[in-house]
Amino acid sequence: MKYIFGAVVREDEEDGGYWAEFPDLPGCYGQGDDFVDCVRSASDAVETHVAALIADGRDVPSPTRVHADDGEVVYVYADPETVDLGEPSISAREAADRLGVTPGRVSQLIAAGKLKAYRTPHYTMVTVASVEAYGASPRRAGRPVAVRTEAMEA
Repeated sequence: MKYIFGAVVREDEEDGGYWAEFPDLPGCYGQGDDFVDCVRSASDAVETHVAALIADGRDVPSPTRVHADDGEVVYVYADPETVDLGEPSISAREAADRLGVTPGRVSQLIAAGKLKAYRTPHYTMVTVASVEAYGASPRRAGRPVAVRTEAMEA
């Protein structure tokens, strides 16, 4: 489904540039160095916002007609089906909690390729799918058994 939402674009008198907000979508904003950049940013923001609402199973508010005395109103087209939100992920700490292991063990599982993860500037994020798959896989209790070779016995 496609949507059209109204945004109010205002000039940022303190820092320069422009910013936009969507009255029908609280928390959805755009910004840019000039008016056109701001509208482009707002367009990206509304598509991502609506896609996230749908992915979370929440209702998308009905668009309304927007009025503003302190800014310029623009209407932005949103096609949330074109947005790739990536794989749902959780922090390594939350992955450890869900799996009932230590954060160090999560690091080992990531290094061994058992969990799929990526690094942000501040956190290690682990995909929910890999945590669920690992949690559902059969494992034996205790430490792994060392493989004995003839060289070890000599």
